[in-house]
Amino acid sequence: MSATARTPTADASALRTLSLVLVLAAAVGLVIGTVGFTAMEADRGLAVNVTDDASAYLGYEPLADEVRDGESVPVVEYRNRFGGDLGEFDVDVSIADPGATDATIESVEPPSSLERGSAAAVDVTLRCPEREAVPLAFEVDANGGGVSVSLDRTHTVTCVPTGPTVTGVRYTGVGNAFVDVEGRNATVEATVWLTAANPGEGGPEGPIRSVTVDRLNTSKPVQSQLPGVSNERIAAVELPDRGVAFFHPGWNGEQHADPEAGRGVRFTDVPLDAATVSNTSVVDESDD
Repeated sequence: MSATARTPTADASALRTLSLVLVLAAAVGLVIGTVGFTAMEADRGLAVNVTDDASAYLGYEPLADEVRDGESVPVVEYRNRFGGDLGEFDVDVSIADPGATDATIESVEPPSSLERGSAAAVDVTLRCPEREAVPLAFEVDANGGGVSVSLDRTHTVTCVPTGPTVTGVRYTGVGNAFVDVEGRNATVEATVWLTAANPGEGGPEGPIRSVTVDRLNTSKPVQSQLPGVSNERIAAVELPDRGVAFFHPGWNGEQHADPEAGRGVRFTDVPLDAATVSNTSVVDESDD
């Protein structure tokens, strides 16, 4: 009796193909392991996109959620779990949305290489005039031992200004003001911009001059702490170490169009000089 050859059914062929795919996927998983790169290339041209940072070949871990103005702080850490050294390790740090914050990066201290099995932190120094959340973008390009890897991550930290947090300047008229701070009263450095007390009819109030006080007591009126000042009008109060100034709400660049009390208008194009003060108007002409 002769045997009859049978052709595998379509279902059996599909099952065999799926089994081979699963075996191949498992083998690749054993070789690759858990990796956290944005992209990786090895000698054989392998490239993967994965996201598990905790146990990655190039490990990434945030270290700090809060930094103080002017202090160098280790913000994130990288760990090399590859089989060899990463002789070139380039880290670029930037503010992810610079237009939405007044904070700036003063310095960055990254590692230049990362030996096998070692970890190193990236120290960042921020400057901020007020307490705010700052999203920092960390972009890494590294290579060594036949491996090239890149990793892009964003970590948001809260930048805390040195000393008290200034919330604004409150004008009690054209001749006096108070610097408001968060929490209890404190002292701040302030430069006060002044004009003549008796302007000409409809003319400018100038000349404009400034007086700087190293330790202005925020619990006391501003003018009483200005040496040699009497009967002058305040155009603006500048806080140099915070990179901000607050103009009298009625200042139109030449005189106080409105002498009433009110909250100061925030201005960040500092440091100020006499020309800037005389060319700056915070009055909305449409309200006239």
